[in-house]
Amino acid sequence: MYFNDIYTKSITTETNNQSIMKRLKSLIIICTFVMGISAQNYVKAQTSMTKIESLYIYNFIKNIQWQNVSDKYIIGVYSNKTVFDELKSILSIRKFNGKSIEVKKLSAPAQASECHIVFVSQSNGGMVKKIVAGSDTKNTLIVSERGQLNNGAGIAFVLANSKLQFKINKATCTAAGLQISASLLSLGV
Repeated sequence: MYFNDIYTKSITTETNNQSIMKRLKSLIIICTFVMGISAQNYVKAQTSMTKIESLYIYNFIKNIQWQNVSDKYIIGVYSNKTVFDELKSILSIRKFNGKSIEVKKLSAPAQASECHIVFVSQSNGGMVKKIVAGSDTKNTLIVSERGQLNNGAGIAFVLANSKLQFKINKATCTAAGLQISASLLSLGV
């Protein structure tokens, strides 16, 4: 009798363990699926945000007067490859006043002085101070994601009421020798 009880408990325990393992496997599969969907949604949202930012940047070109623009506008980018590629695909096919737009990836703060606009993504926000300290930013507009106006950015993208907008640091832009149109100033928050 004693051995029967032990055998029955052993079978019951094995059955419960198998049931728990099946549930755990199902839970892992569901979590992996949900995380995959979340990651895809994040990439899509980032791509949409980058498209909007690139259109804003194009309008910055149209509404800011630089001291010296030869045959093209140069936009330098501090970001990951996905954001860089998205900005490049949208901006490099455009022209303004007969001048093309060149988008190039930056790897050192000193390269910023070669650009009319430097875009700094949120993940590279610390670069704004380094750019200001390590390069001649006369005639260069620094555009950052989510802040950095106090660190030397002339324009910063912000999310307000789930809308992408921008703030302008007029003093920084003026110090860089840039003239901002009244219409662009009125659009900033």
